[in-house]
Amino acid sequence: MRVIMFDRQSLFIHGAMYSLQKLIPKIDMTGARQTDELWAQLSASPSAIVMIDGYLIRDNGVALLEEIMDRFPASRVVLVLTKKERRWVEQMFQRNVVAIIPRNANPERFSAVLDSVSRGMVCFPGEWLKQHSSQDELSVLSERQREVLKLLAAGESNKEIGRNLNISAATVKAHLETLFRRLDVKNRTQAAMYYTRATA
Repeated sequence: MRVIMFDRQSLFIHGAMYSLQKLIPKIDMTGARQTDELWAQLSASPSAIVMIDGYLIRDNGVALLEEIMDRFPASRVVLVLTKKERRWVEQMFQRNVVAIIPRNANPERFSAVLDSVSRGMVCFPGEWLKQHSSQDELSVLSERQREVLKLLAAGESNKEIGRNLNISAATVKAHLETLFRRLDVKNRTQAAMYYTRATA
């Protein structure tokens, strides 16, 4: 598992690296304190998990997240946040952040989130998200689209979803395109998060 930690405090980077290497022996983790270091490391490992200090995003605005997604679309971004701000968390969700970890979380929680993200899952603290009238939001989908969405949220590929529902991968893709439009989401990650919130 390749992880790049972008943080303002080298002490936090080194502490996280030390703790996580004990919990995840196969982790390949490096740190960066400057944007040019981050770009260099991402260029060498474009599909890495990038753990970013939320404070740095606040300083640079969301432009840094957008640039990461534009330049390295295979990367997965995990934000490390100090403060719970629901409105801000929603903005991060819209920018393809796949996980949020509270900065004061224990090493085991960091390890669990990184493991989940490496498996294609999305991890947001439920209490940090807006509460919606959940089941009503999914009512715009057909029963088959809800089945597809449920399997997508479980981390299944189009091929696996097709196998489970006895439909072709092309049909799965058509269902996904329709449900993306109906739910007003842009990609699989956002659709999975939408389902997770709606069924929580």
